[in-house]
Amino acid sequence: MPEPTRRRRRWVVPVFVAVAVLLYVVVVLLYARSGRDTTIEAEPGDLDAVTVLMQPSAVNGVGELIVMKTAVNAPDHLLEDGGPTVSDDLGVIITPVDGDQTIDIAKGTIPPTSTMSIFSEGTIEDWPLDRYHTQFAVVAFITVDGAKKLLPTHVQIAGGVPGWNLSGFLTVVPEVGVIPLDDGTTEPIPVVDLTASRSGSTLAFGVLLLGLLVVMPTLVLFVAITAFRGKRKVEASFMSWMGAMLFATIPLRTFLPGSPPIGSWIDFLIVLWVIVGLITGLAIYVAAWMRWGTPATRTPESS
Repeated sequence: MPEPTRRRRRWVVPVFVAVAVLLYVVVVLLYARSGRDTTIEAEPGDLDAVTVLMQPSAVNGVGELIVMKTAVNAPDHLLEDGGPTVSDDLGVIITPVDGDQTIDIAKGTIPPTSTMSIFSEGTIEDWPLDRYHTQFAVVAFITVDGAKKLLPTHVQIAGGVPGWNLSGFLTVVPEVGVIPLDDGTTEPIPVVDLTASRSGSTLAFGVLLLGLLVVMPTLVLFVAITAFRGKRKVEASFMSWMGAMLFATIPLRTFLPGSPPIGSWIDFLIVLWVIVGLITGLAIYVAAWMRWGTPATRTPESS
C-alpha cells in the first residue's frame, strides 16, 4: 500500500471520533441552554385588579393550539370576609380559545384551576422550523343583579413547555376594547402576544436523526455499487441487512420529536429519497449477485 494512502487512512478514525464528540457536545450544550421558562407580567398596578395566572402546559402543532393552565386570584374586596370564596359571581373571558371562552366562578365558591386551549397560527408541515403565534385577550367581570361589569385585569404567564421556546409580551389592541374604571377613566383590555418555536435541542435532535436517515442509503448504495463493479465479493446475506435498513426507515421517521405529520416537507425532501435510495441499492446488489454470484451446482438427473 502506498505511503500517502496509509497516512490518509490513519487520520480517518481520529477525525471521525472528533466529529462525533463535537456533535455530542453541541447537542448537550443546546439542551442545556434551551430554557423552558418564560415570564410575561404586567407592571405592578391596581391592587384591586383581578390577577389571571397562566402556565403553558403543551403546544399542539397539529391542532394549532397552545394549552394553558389558568388560575384566578381575586382581590380582597371580591372575597367574602377576606376568605377564599368570592362574594359575587365572578367570571374571566379568554378569547380566542377552543371551547368555552369563559371561566365562571359562582358566588360563595373558590376560584378553580382551568385548562384553556388557545388558538395559534402555525404550519406543522414546516417542522422543525414551525412557529405558532397568537394574540389573546383576558378580562375579568362580575355579575351583580344580572348586570355584568368589567374589572381591571392583570395577566401573568410563567413556566414553559419542554422542547419549546416561548416568548411574548403584553400589548394593546384598540379593537378589543377598554375597561371603564370607577374614577371615570378607562384602561385597555390586556392582550397577550405569544409565540412558540421549537428549542435548539429539539432542532439538533431532529437534524441528527435526519442525518442518520441519509447515511443509511449512502452506505447501502456504496456497498451495492462496489459489489456490482466486482471490487468486493458478493454475499447474499447483505440483502437481509439492506432490507433491515429499509424497514428501519419508518420507525426512525416516527421517532422525530413532535411527530410531524405524514406529508411534511421532510417527507418529500428526505424520507422519500431515503426509501428510493435503499430500494435502488437493493436492486443493484441483486444485479451484482446475479452477475458475480456463484452458480448453483447442478446434480445429474437420476436415470
